[in-house]
Amino acid sequence: AAAGGGEGRPVVDKAKAQEAKAKGNVAFSAKSYEEAIKHFTEAIGHDPTDHVFFSNRSACLASLERYEQALEDGAQCVKLKPDWPKGYTRKGLAEFFLERYDDAAETYKAGLKLAPEDPAIREGLQKAMDAKYGLPRGPAAGGGAAPMDGGMGSLFTKVDRAKLAVLALRNPKLKEYLSDEALMKKVDMVASIGSGGGGSDISQRMLMQSVQEDPRILEVFAAASGMEVRLADPDEAAGAGAGGGG
Repeated sequence: AAAGGGEGRPVVDKAKAQEAKAKGNVAFSAKSYEEAIKHFTEAIGHDPTDHVFFSNRSACLASLERYEQALEDGAQCVKLKPDWPKGYTRKGLAEFFLERYDDAAETYKAGLKLAPEDPAIREGLQKAMDAKYGLPRGPAAGGGAAPMDGGMGSLFTKVDRAKLAVLALRNPKLKEYLSDEALMKKVDMVASIGSGGGGSDISQRMLMQSVQEDPRILEVFAAASGMEVRLADPDEAAGAGAGGGG
């Protein structure tokens, strides 16, 4: 299959690489992370110079909690495209979950130099620093999702913004929600209703009405309680192919 080129240099086939990447994005959207990894690995085989492929595969590996490998891909992404902020969020997230808090902090700081206003990078840095110095990081996440049998109020309780910020590092949709102040005010309002006795009929109706008016509220609370409602495409799947070229 190697047409032309020296033996040690792989032949780049950008068309096949993009084709494999598209399949990977579809699999990722369906939460078929193992399958997505195969497609992104194929894309890398066709074009090992594209940082987006490593970023996408890192997102899949992190979703499977394979943080060592996620870190390798995040590091390669940064190496290939050091001026692309998202690479630093991939690398920093993996380092954070590997409890390499110093490394994570340095990674996020490097990302901040490129994107000083990026809320995900700023929150990631804060989270890494809190962990490094042993500061309390909000209520324990506990294992699975919030119990639903206590009425909706059991889900709609006060959210841990720091925890959400870390989750947002691998969920662009959640990151977008966190930067929407109007939405977060609604979230706080719903949380106060839920915390103040969400089991009553009036509270239940108010909660239902709020969620029906803005379904994004449910996604935020679901993410806070450990339920993954919808993990967005890695790297804005459709537009990432441009590779941040300007």
